Amino acid sequence: MLDFCYVTQGAGAVAAEKWLGRQGLDAARCGLAKVPHLTDLYALFVDRSADAGLGYRGLVRDAEASNDVQLSAVPKGEEPVAYLSFNRNGYSTYCRVYREYWDWVARRNAERYQNTVQHGKNYDAKNMLHVFRLLQMAEEIALHGQLLVRRPNREFLLQIRRGEFEYEALVSQAEELVKRVEAAFADSPLPDEPDRRAVEQLLIQTRREFYAGRQ
Repeated sequence: MLDFCYVTQGAGAVAAEKWLGRQGLDAARCGLAKVPHLTDLYALFVDRSADAGLGYRGLVRDAEASNDVQLSAVPKGEEPVAYLSFNRNGYSTYCRVYREYWDWVARRNAERYQNTVQHGKNYDAKNMLHVFRLLQMAEEIALHGQLLVRRPNREFLLQIRRGEFEYEALVSQAEELVKRVEAAFADSPLPDEPDRRAVEQLLIQTRREFYAGRQ
């Protein structure tokens, strides 16, 4: 959680742990008090007495498990040495993404994961295969107005799935392909939207022929 705490410094801010290191301060000797009317901003006090007699409680109760900063009772008349901001929203987002990642790990397709481990390139080869397949089909739709399901470069796609290419090279090719797709659609004679009436009539005709054949 301390990774999301920052101490004001001039017109900017520095990570709390880095600030403490620069000042030669022990977090256990620090105390925080809320700043009225300002969300997640705290006055930071330091107990410089020889026996730590002010009893400050530190910045957090447990650096690994805490979900909030820890406040201390500050004697009247003490002056803060700085102000600390806790990026609560950033920390909450981080925790959510962290939980979602481990949920994914628990539910992931074990066979697919093993395939990623085996080819040793550290990327999801099946996912990368589909990236190229879909981008190429999109370019064909823009250029020719047709959906070609059977791929003429099947072997290339299978090479991707087998992990025969480096990740950076594939990403570079995919980015170039994205540019080509965007350019193709910019010049394509295809309408921006489908003819909804024509699509509806085609659906009706298809259903009539289908059910007529089942009678």
